Amino acid sequence: MRISPNGNGVKSAAQASAGTGRSVLIADDHEDTRLMLRTMLEMNRFYVLEAANGKEAVEVAELERPDIVLMDFGMPILDGLTALRLIRASKTICDVPIIFLSGRAEPAPQIAAREAGCNDYMIKPVDLDQVLQLIERRLQSTTRHHTGIM
Repeated sequence: MRISPNGNGVKSAAQASAGTGRSVLIADDHEDTRLMLRTMLEMNRFYVLEAANGKEAVEVAELERPDIVLMDFGMPILDGLTALRLIRASKTICDVPIIFLSGRAEPAPQIAAREAGCNDYMIKPVDLDQVLQLIERRLQSTTRHHTGIM
């Protein structure tokens, strides 16, 4: 687990959201993928949390309550689909938007992820600008939903 507060001391996601920006949990077992996404997100003033497996993803999500989750499908200990189901079953974090970023392009995993409650599914390699736009759209719709704005 890595919590990345833009190089400064460790802060909670709630503190980050109230201060410099919104929080994103990146759950991916490939360190290079996490690094690429973290760099892009931090350049856009996001507070980044990281998990290298599905078990960590659920634990970090429950502890830090990120504004959005980027989830890989194939991870050790718990795969992304199982982690997604556990997050959706949680009373405290069940509404967090979850975007799957996966190398699995065939229809079956996409259908399974959608049925388990993922909000979006992008196939790797992803275009970082498209990921950022999708995150912004999801966060805007979440804000409108929670504030009653439509």
